[in-house]
Amino acid sequence: MPRLWSYYVGGAAASLLGLQVITGCLLLLHYQPSVRDAHASVAAIATDIPLGWIVRSVHHTSSNVLVALVMVHAFHVLWAKAFRAKRALTYYTGGVLLAAVLFMCFTGYLLPWDTLSVSATAVATGLPGDIPWVGPLITEFFRAGPSVGPTTLSRFFGFHVSAVPMALALGLLFHILCIRRHGMRRPRGPGARRVRFVPDYLLRQGRLCLWLIAGILTWAILAPTQLRPEGDPMAPAVEGIMPEWYFMAVYQVVKFGGELTFLSAIGITAELLTLIVISAGCAVMVLMPVLDRKGRGRIWKGVVLLAAGAFVILTAASMLTSQPPEAAPEVADALSIARSRTAAYLIPLWLTVLALTWLLSAAIRLYDRITASALPAKIPKV
Repeated sequence: MPRLWSYYVGGAAASLLGLQVITGCLLLLHYQPSVRDAHASVAAIATDIPLGWIVRSVHHTSSNVLVALVMVHAFHVLWAKAFRAKRALTYYTGGVLLAAVLFMCFTGYLLPWDTLSVSATAVATGLPGDIPWVGPLITEFFRAGPSVGPTTLSRFFGFHVSAVPMALALGLLFHILCIRRHGMRRPRGPGARRVRFVPDYLLRQGRLCLWLIAGILTWAILAPTQLRPEGDPMAPAVEGIMPEWYFMAVYQVVKFGGELTFLSAIGITAELLTLIVISAGCAVMVLMPVLDRKGRGRIWKGVVLLAAGAFVILTAASMLTSQPPEAAPEVADALSIARSRTAAYLIPLWLTVLALTWLLSAAIRLYDRITASALPAKIPKV
């Protein structure tokens, strides 16, 4: 495996983005984007549509893994100061892609229209409300009204399946063009030789993506995505309300800010404190290509480690103190039966994965020997 393991994270994230598009299009065949039918259509996908529960579970699981990969990639870029040497534009387009992926996951969270997603969306869209002057306008824009309701679901559905995917496609294209324009470090193989894109890199990337997708499919079968009871915007917030794991750090900051009662005396609420912390972090990331142009940047690496550590600690604290609501009983029973019937098929799946891995590894070793011996990749015919 090449030393620059992070070189393959971007390709893995791109493959999961393609998996999101495929599974999302399949879900769109049966999903009904209305308050009256949304929850029932998701329940039908999970219980009545053949293999629908697997498609939904793969879509949900791959979205979580996609966010994790993008975050790891962003951390490595910050740690390695890859925004230097005329790569600032590549850095900024990557930041836009990170924001687009998070926003796409945020908008998709409401679509099942269950108790947890409705309550969590109401809390999340209410965060900007404490910003002076423009805060209420931002909240009303996302909710498409004064509160979460039918128009909110329609707006989030439009963002999730149309606006954000188009922004992602354009941003990814521009990001690739910037990489081609300004270059990036390439991984090294045997003898410190640079690995060729074709076939060396593609073989290694294919092996990684094979295991990644097989792992996601296995997790989706063994731990299928549950569905909570149907949501009611007029009902009080459910106990154990919690967002997805990648927003739990923000949620924990809100909870922590609520305990700092002395801040309320100067007009700073928990929501406003959260927005200040997020804005400060974003400002530092935006200004780094300007502030850190040369030198080893030891202080900057300490800041990156501190931020990553704070994110992990806050996320873990939120996971330990939050308990999600119970799943809908009829859907949970149907998923349990489907899981027990399908688990046996994982054996031939992984036998196939191991066979393909052996073939890919053999091809990689062959081209490594060719590269190490400095022989041409194509042997001329006699």
